[in-house]
Amino acid sequence: MKFRLDNWSREDSRCFDELAELLSMERAEDGIPLRLEAADYPGCYMQEGKAVITYSSRHQIWRELGLLCEKLEMQDCFACREEPAYQDLGVMLDCSRNGVLTVEAVKDFTRYLALMGYSSVQLYTEDTYKIERQPYFGYQRGAYSREEFREMDSYTSLFGIELIPCIQTLAHLECMLRWKEYDGIRDIDNILLADEEKTYDFIREMFRQMAGNLKSRRINIGMDEAHMLGLGAHLDRYGYENRMDIMLRHYRRVAEIAESFGYQPMMWSDMFFRLATHGEYYTEEELQIDPGVGAALSDDITLIYWDYYTLEEEKYHKMFSSHKKITDRIAFAGGAWKWEGPCPNSWYSRAVALPAHKSCRENGISQVMITAWGDNGDECPLYSVLPAFSQWAELCYTDCCDDSHMEQRFRTCTGASYQAFLHLGDAAVMPDNPPPGRCGVNPVRYLLYQDLLGGLFDAHVDYEQKEYLENCARLMEEYKESAPDKWKYLFETQEAIDRLLAGKCMLGVEIRKAYLEGKKEELPACKEQITVLLELLETVIKDVQIQWCRENKIYGLDILQQQLGGLKQRMLFACDRLDGYAKGRYDALEELEEEPLPYYGRETEGKAVVSPSWSRIVSAGNH
Repeated sequence: MKFRLDNWSREDSRCFDELAELLSMERAEDGIPLRLEAADYPGCYMQEGKAVITYSSRHQIWRELGLLCEKLEMQDCFACREEPAYQDLGVMLDCSRNGVLTVEAVKDFTRYLALMGYSSVQLYTEDTYKIERQPYFGYQRGAYSREEFREMDSYTSLFGIELIPCIQTLAHLECMLRWKEYDGIRDIDNILLADEEKTYDFIREMFRQMAGNLKSRRINIGMDEAHMLGLGAHLDRYGYENRMDIMLRHYRRVAEIAESFGYQPMMWSDMFFRLATHGEYYTEEELQIDPGVGAALSDDITLIYWDYYTLEEEKYHKMFSSHKKITDRIAFAGGAWKWEGPCPNSWYSRAVALPAHKSCRENGISQVMITAWGDNGDECPLYSVLPAFSQWAELCYTDCCDDSHMEQRFRTCTGASYQAFLHLGDAAVMPDNPPPGRCGVNPVRYLLYQDLLGGLFDAHVDYEQKEYLENCARLMEEYKESAPDKWKYLFETQEAIDRLLAGKCMLGVEIRKAYLEGKKEELPACKEQITVLLELLETVIKDVQIQWCRENKIYGLDILQQQLGGLKQRMLFACDRLDGYAKGRYDALEELEEEPLPYYGRETEGKAVVSPSWSRIVSAGNH
């Protein structure tokens, strides 16, 4: 499609060129005349052979440009106006759970966010940014340099998208605090030592570094999930103290530092709830908050209510009501589920978005961000959760997310099929746990990593799952064939994983059955099945490596390779054990003689269950 850009600035024209390939468009003197006009609302219009894009904020231009191209495929005269539900629709991309996105990946992802209409990006960096004169901070973690931050900042701001620093100033600093260098500012576990001046000297350096890295003067200061606050070195030094008091004192010190650098901070809200309820965040009823908590907060702090789990709209209402007892400055964070294993939980992401959005609108929330956490090693590719980002964008701008609407918009923004991308998450659900599934249930990680001879999840598998996973693999193969070249690797990797899971799912059960029934003659066939699985595992290892390097710096891949390599070694050893027993070299296979127990107890609901972390899957003796 050809356009003649009338009244476009050099910067706007460059953005057009950056998006040209994605939208199959080009600049031409004989193209459709296209003007940009500032207005109260974003929109796109085509009348009498001339096109106009309107916008109230610059980041909206690129969404309307995509919408214009989409509509021109079907109509030559139209008027489209949109009314965004939120002033700020952002994303938070996890760059701390081993996967640190490359600068090029951030730029590439920015183009898709621009076409969807996003206004801000946060890169979640615990210790993955360099601080001058702090060589252990971010050591061997792929930490971003100042030059890298500035390059990303320049690119996102080109599209009118604000790159907001997102750090931790209390907890979640385990990778930093592993080093003896920081013993003096460690309270316990991954938590900084509150009320220690050296702690605030260090936090000041965090802010100083970020102030020089990025133009934005909004900042996410973290402070979530500090469950053991005040119970380590702080307890030894000062004795037991009301932990809400510790939290508020620490917050005030950090807020003062933020203000000194001209920052308007935001922070996760959960600790104010957990300390008031003895650990609970998502309360069934409105929380009775001490008025002193709200009074202690600075006027410019925004509390982020984060909820990736709730399916009932009314529960969101109650949580917003509880937050409003602390402050009126509330943001909401939803989730693009990519933190439970090698495949996304796309169906759950889709299910929770609509009730959350409805409640945000009803409660007057103007700032929303969608998080893409990478807990437990960032096994799942970022691009696989594009449907979640697309859905929230459509809810924001159109209040609509039905399948036909989403298919059209997703194809415009990504060139791919919305349904195909959703099905990347099929292995996350199971026959006894159909979409959207029970909250947090994603069996892929434990089916992949559990041991063949001493599988801790053998009580949670059956042949129906095996057949289902075989069908998932076939579907991934079909989608791979029809996917644009850029996206084929996602389906190829998921197909390889699904085939490995299907083959591995019941094999441990079959080996144990043959052994306990004394059928030694069946064990060589089991060994041959493992040999086939080893070939599939080699494919998975290769595909995962390719997938990782498309998105992330090399740091962190070592963990995935060690986990998959450990699985390979255990499968090779299983072959040796079966062969040795069949040939009389081993008198018994003791690991097969214990009855498989339900992982979460005998009253576990259904077969499919929540996957714990890798270390709790591979062995009952791991610690």
